[in-house]
Amino acid sequence: MAESMINSDERSAGFRILLDAMLAGTGTKTLVETYRALIDSARPEDLVHVVDSAVADEVDLETLKGAVSKLINLLSVSLVRYRHVPPKGERLFSSLLAENESMRHLLESGKQLVLRLNGSFSGSEPDADADAHRVLALAAVRRLQEELAAVDMHYKKLENVLFPWFERRYPQFRCVRLLWAIHDDARNGLRGVAALLSADIPLGAEKFGTELASINKMLGKLYFDLSTNAFREECALFPVMANFLTPDEGEALFDETLSYGFAFSPEELRKRFTGIPANEAAAFYCKMSGTIRTIVPAAKVSTEPFRGFAGRTGALGNDVLSAMFSAIPLDMTFVDADDKVAWFSDSPHRIFARSPAIIGRDVRNCHPGASVGRVMAILEAFKRGEKDSEAFWLEMGCKFIHIEYFALRSPQGAYLGTLECSQDLTSRRNLAGEKRL
Repeated sequence: MAESMINSDERSAGFRILLDAMLAGTGTKTLVETYRALIDSARPEDLVHVVDSAVADEVDLETLKGAVSKLINLLSVSLVRYRHVPPKGERLFSSLLAENESMRHLLESGKQLVLRLNGSFSGSEPDADADAHRVLALAAVRRLQEELAAVDMHYKKLENVLFPWFERRYPQFRCVRLLWAIHDDARNGLRGVAALLSADIPLGAEKFGTELASINKMLGKLYFDLSTNAFREECALFPVMANFLTPDEGEALFDETLSYGFAFSPEELRKRFTGIPANEAAAFYCKMSGTIRTIVPAAKVSTEPFRGFAGRTGALGNDVLSAMFSAIPLDMTFVDADDKVAWFSDSPHRIFARSPAIIGRDVRNCHPGASVGRVMAILEAFKRGEKDSEAFWLEMGCKFIHIEYFALRSPQGAYLGTLECSQDLTSRRNLAGEKRL
């Protein structure tokens, strides 16, 4: 049956049957053998397309994660043949692959640390030496978690640079929504492991054994999420992107990723892919983030047409507007009336990562699946005139972040779009008394 599936529509239908069977829990050996020829000939675009079709059909992402994992396990032997190998001198995918390789080395070394932690538990009441071994093993696993947290930098490059480009260029782009959801699973796993390891873990046999079981379970899920994300990048997303990404476009995207730095082995990777020595790194990253400013003499009066903003209360040129938005201690993003990102402020110290690649991007694709519904509900309420603003606040590590959405309307009341403003209020949260001019 599968042998006759020679065109893309037939292939897509066959893979959708397999995915639907995984979703329904009916992926039998008979079904697998029926589609054996299709499975053995699976290509990266087959996986991308079938996930796209499921997301487009609004299959619940939580349900889809498990089913896609089973399908990838079925297709892994075929997909690994397409693992992306960039040409010499290419920097976008090469740098991302290098980060994945460094992460794998870290995960492998981490296995030894976890074995040491488990080996420190014998199930009996510990003596002083056993206590010391457990303390040292826990400290080593804590350091492992802290080092693995750098994967967030890698994920932000995908979410804010590669994903927007992919969405604009590839019709079956929705697989990135699933990838983003698993990014968030890994982030949550890292936070969960950190919370477990930062607690006062009792060293007594019974309670230590219970805590150890929780740590093992959470680390196992974290290792799976990190590894499966890397596999999906290398054997599905990257090969598909590379087929229609020109060298110039790849270099432009690589330049955008530089403002995020390098996850894992940053000194080695920066030197390998940019040639920038360590003593120039800080200035280099500032430049890539648009934060280096050159002081120049005041401009002479110009006869050129005015470019900027002019209103009842005065006028501001483009250069002043740019400097103003950089100086205001707010992250601002404007989403137009068609729900497309039209502008964001280029603040030197952004709270949330942004890249020029998001300009023109549908706001639905700018948020992880878990929060899209809430964001769209706010925008729809703004459009109907039911609300003019909505505020949230949250804690990010030791920072207290305030986020507010404002509906922008014309003098006649027409909805123009939404302005998102985010501010780090940590230093202002405990202000008291006065400080006068």
